[in-house]
Amino acid sequence: MSESPKYYEITMCRDPLVGYPKPPLPEGFSLRLYKPGDKESWVSIQDEADTLNAITPKLFHDSFGTDESLIAQRQLYLCDSQGTPIGTSTGWSRERKGESWGRVHWVAIRPEFQGRGLAKPLISATLSIIEQLGHDKVYLSTATPRLPAINLYLSQGFLPERHSEEDIVAWEEVARWIKLP
Repeated sequence: MSESPKYYEITMCRDPLVGYPKPPLPEGFSLRLYKPGDKESWVSIQDEADTLNAITPKLFHDSFGTDESLIAQRQLYLCDSQGTPIGTSTGWSRERKGESWGRVHWVAIRPEFQGRGLAKPLISATLSIIEQLGHDKVYLSTATPRLPAINLYLSQGFLPERHSEEDIVAWEEVARWIKLP
């Protein structure tokens, strides 16, 4: 078996968005919403954590636009005890299947803070934003090499979407590495 799964983009969903886990944030960490100037923190966090994408300020604008008041309602920053951003996630939305869905978008935690129980509260807070925005179903996209993230999302009640032959092949690849529902 190779060192990591073959690369495929995959989608996971949680429909309906009810009863999701709400774990507490470990002591010494806090969450806050986006404020002006956080674009640089987002780029830095994503660049450190993401080995599959080229992270640039343009990617931030392509993903979220330039309406800072909108971003400030939806983008979270996980901060250390000094208030320095060390993680981020965004509760976005998108039209899918003719309906408006919530979207967990661009989740990342700086590598030195991974494995400390921070991702689950970050995801939970993102789901809360999505719920407050009126969405009753949510999805996310990721890639097959991101096995820890896939396990995290499974633990939060997300399920694999298997609608096309490509979806089935991609999830069969994931199933070689982790147990799926």
